[in-house]
Amino acid sequence: MGKALDMVIKFVKYFICKWFATRVIERIVILLLEELVKRTDSKLDDKIYQAVFEEVENRA
Repeated sequence: MGKALDMVIKFVKYFICKWFATRVIERIVILLLEELVKRTDSKLDDKIYQAVFEEVENRA
């Protein structure tokens, strides 16, 4: 019984760490791309950024 519980706890910890790491990396990429878009004067960049990342930002 103890071995099964240890395996479940290990799996849950792994899953949570993996999920948080993915969310953090996703957020960092979005912030960096947003900063890059702000520094350029191209309106096309702004439209592409809004089309691609608007939904992702609303989720976060």
